[in-house]
Amino acid sequence: MQKKILIIDDDHSLKSVMVKALSTSKILIKTSSTISEGWVLLDKEHFDLVICDVMLPDGDGLELVKKLKNKFNHLEFIIISAQNNILTAIKADQLDVFEYIPKPLDLNDLVITVDRSLKKKMNTHQQIKIDENLPMIGTSSSMQVVYRNIAKITKTNFSVLINGESGTGKELVAKTIHNFSDRSQFPFTVINMASLPENLIESELFGYEKGAFTGAEKRTQGFFEKASGGTLFMDEIGDMPYEVQSRLLRVLQFGEFTRVGGRELIKTDVRIISATNKNLKNSIENGKFREDLFYRLNVINIVLPPLRERENDIISLARHYLNIYSEGKKQFDSSAINFMKQYSWPGNVRELENLLKRISVLTSENTITSILIEDFIDPDIFQNEIKNNDLNNKSEKENLRNYLDSFLNKFFKSLDNDSEAIDLYEKFMDEFERPLILKTLDFCKGNQIKTSKVLGINRNTLRAKIKKLDIPSKYGKK
Repeated sequence: MQKKILIIDDDHSLKSVMVKALSTSKILIKTSSTISEGWVLLDKEHFDLVICDVMLPDGDGLELVKKLKNKFNHLEFIIISAQNNILTAIKADQLDVFEYIPKPLDLNDLVITVDRSLKKKMNTHQQIKIDENLPMIGTSSSMQVVYRNIAKITKTNFSVLINGESGTGKELVAKTIHNFSDRSQFPFTVINMASLPENLIESELFGYEKGAFTGAEKRTQGFFEKASGGTLFMDEIGDMPYEVQSRLLRVLQFGEFTRVGGRELIKTDVRIISATNKNLKNSIENGKFREDLFYRLNVINIVLPPLRERENDIISLARHYLNIYSEGKKQFDSSAINFMKQYSWPGNVRELENLLKRISVLTSENTITSILIEDFIDPDIFQNEIKNNDLNNKSEKENLRNYLDSFLNKFFKSLDNDSEAIDLYEKFMDEFERPLILKTLDFCKGNQIKTSKVLGINRNTLRAKIKKLDIPSKYGKK
């Protein structure tokens, strides 16, 4: 459907330039030089947008806009003015116009602003389509913090930096922010810095002119142009080459860039959401990441917890994915649930989802057991998991062994070589028996009958030891 714009300005040469810049097959432009001419056109025809100068031969353009807003509530307005002072800007803001643009006009800026204005108007007449099935699943306290932050962020256009391990759902968070923002009808564009060769990143981001380098056979748009009006998600931002970072900084500062091999300044209206699994502050200290760029990207920070710290969410996510990929035909037994809770999920949510895809496709079993899950876990990942668990167990045993050695060495050093009655057994038992009994009593909630069974000693023996070892009285009454 063709859109109609009315330009009210008495500068004939500027009107001609604006008409040339804005006219397309989808946009019809009409012009007037005075307020009275504008009224006549608006009474006769339907317009979607009015671009109006402030200083007009027969009156104040701001007063005109005020009257037009009262009469035509469907109209959007862009104010242009050579009176570039704070008062003009404040008055325009009070009128709630779409945008105020000072003269001399930047035509790229004008084209982008007009495009946004017309698309905003279109969105008011149709419901924004949002994918409500995005699997942002979890009731853990850490995820509740993430949800609250997302809700606040969607109302702004600030840059966002998402931190989290690989597989925690950084792109999903970025997509959710985009889908619930006023940019949802514009592109959500993704670029992964780690997947691009270093020599291509600059041309991929900013585009290039014909002949800019070998193989550049035609002018090509980069991600910043493709994402115009929408959101550019820059994943693995920590892998961006240092020499490209200064160009990205300029885009964030001034909202403009040039294509590789070009000189034309191109305006861009893009929200930047970046993500990394690296510690960028360490990268700054090591000279691999610009500090000024970090602060431009890190206006708002979201930290995604690893799945191993979201034990209560693991099963909810697992059931969600199993239900999707098995079409509700499969379910977990208790052994599978226990296994998934105890497994550390080094690949996070992505590993869990991929596992359940494999199980759903490759097995005919309708009941998923722990043994079945073990069979389908990536063998390399699972071997590392077992190795890490063994190392942890070995580490704990090693720590205990070292402590025992230290205790015994101190004891023997304190002895006189000629000592005969050293009572080592008693001293050793005094050192370890009391914490052993205390810990077991705690586990059994002070119940002496249960404690004696766990320890494998007679209850009377336990009561005697409680008295001898001066165990607190709260444990001596049952």
